[in-house]
Amino acid sequence: MDRTRRGFLGAGAFLGIGTLGIGGGFASAKGLKNHQWQGGKSPWAMCLDTATLSKEIPLDEKVELVAGAGFDAIEPWDGELEAYEKAGGSLEKLAARIKELGLFVPSVIGLWGVLSNSEEDFEKRLDEHRNRLRMVKGIGSGHVQCIPDFNFKDDFNMDSGAVCYARISEIALKDYGLKTGIIFLNAVEKLKTVADAVELGMKSGWNDAKIIPDSYHNYHGGTTLNSLRMLNGNAIAIYQFADAPKGQERKTSWCDGERVLPGDGQLPLVEELRILLEIGYQGCASLELYNEEYRKREPKSFLKEAHKKTLKLIEKAVG
Repeated sequence: MDRTRRGFLGAGAFLGIGTLGIGGGFASAKGLKNHQWQGGKSPWAMCLDTATLSKEIPLDEKVELVAGAGFDAIEPWDGELEAYEKAGGSLEKLAARIKELGLFVPSVIGLWGVLSNSEEDFEKRLDEHRNRLRMVKGIGSGHVQCIPDFNFKDDFNMDSGAVCYARISEIALKDYGLKTGIIFLNAVEKLKTVADAVELGMKSGWNDAKIIPDSYHNYHGGTTLNSLRMLNGNAIAIYQFADAPKGQERKTSWCDGERVLPGDGQLPLVEELRILLEIGYQGCASLELYNEEYRKREPKSFLKEAHKKTLKLIEKAVG
């Protein structure tokens, strides 16, 4: 076994099966019976990805809406942070308001193209990545999401991506106090499944490598439920949550705009949640919907429905 791989298995970063074939997450799962979120109904904080709402709604208004709908956390995008600053807003003051409302920021989307196909390109864009890290820290986030370079979605270089992931993870932690997570997407060849993301993390040699599963991309990328069972819950930075329309076949092209509310589609979301419980995952379940029809709806009533449907599935999974 090579040194990099030995380091990951020794730290228990990814595999939940352990050296004796015993699930490392099961003991942790017992502790999750004491549900601390949603009035004792959920073992996971319920989060909302802000891109679920209309792009016309300013970030500070989204914060108020998310809190009013009963969510525990909010997951903004870097572009929103940038726009808020350009309009004269202080991310540090907004972070204080988020905390005042009883919310927190588990992660921000994201470091675009940071998983580069060359170290040279990574270095050229390092100032850009650092500026995003500065904003992510300012809003009070715990994680930042690492995204592949879409210019190479058809020929993504796993080895280069791994080197870049280790490099940005070290910078994020040492200079900004942030942890990182690897995004995988159904439209990115060689980085479209849980297995691909785990491979990149293991190749990187980073001792706290994490991935970001997404129920929607799990389906379209071809990740099986049993793949999730092989994870240690601590290897997941955040879990993105959405349903796929009934009858929708798997696609290799971008199709995020077709996401639907949990329970309105065809995915085995209850079983996925039960697996998260089984492996001891204790992070957020983040509702992520980029459907234009939802964005057109009155936000308060829409978020009320979204919260209700998401919590219903969580209660079914853990009950």
